[in-house]
Amino acid sequence: MRNKNIFILCLLAGAISGCVSQKNEVQPTVEIKTETVAVVKEEKQPEKKVDITQSDFKRAIQTAVKNMLQSGSLDNPSGDHYIVAVSYIVDMTKKGFDTEDIKQKLRTELAAGRKARVVSFSSKNVVPQIIVAGRIIQRTAYVRSGKKRQEYYLHLVLTEAKSGLKLWENTTPVVRKKTQK
Repeated sequence: MRNKNIFILCLLAGAISGCVSQKNEVQPTVEIKTETVAVVKEEKQPEKKVDITQSDFKRAIQTAVKNMLQSGSLDNPSGDHYIVAVSYIVDMTKKGFDTEDIKQKLRTELAAGRKARVVSFSSKNVVPQIIVAGRIIQRTAYVRSGKKRQEYYLHLVLTEAKSGLKLWENTTPVVRKKTQK
């Protein structure tokens, strides 16, 4: 440590004397090389959990729409097809699921059911009669071993646009598909 301090003082003295010297003198340059050594600790990586995928949401949407169609809530007494729009899906979880993709899958499944005509919510030419809205929720479940498990649900509500009357409501679990080994 003492040698280091003496070296620094010599450098400072040389720098000060260099400032006072004449312009024609050539000043020697001192190059100091320093090396940093990083200590890398090898940590054990936690096992990656297989998370909910878009295909898991697709299965949940198919189940929810099938339930909606079977409930009769999209059966129009006049015999015509209702005009349906998907307004919003809110992600209430910390995962950041792609709600636009979920809305698109929901529109696709509703159109495939052939009981309703599906329009864009922002359509200016056609006014929807029924609005589908929903949210993705997360719950913590405690299993027997005392560990926590996160569960995800797709909550959908079918509402009549003019009156605001709720026609149908359902919460469908979003279940991770088990892979076979």
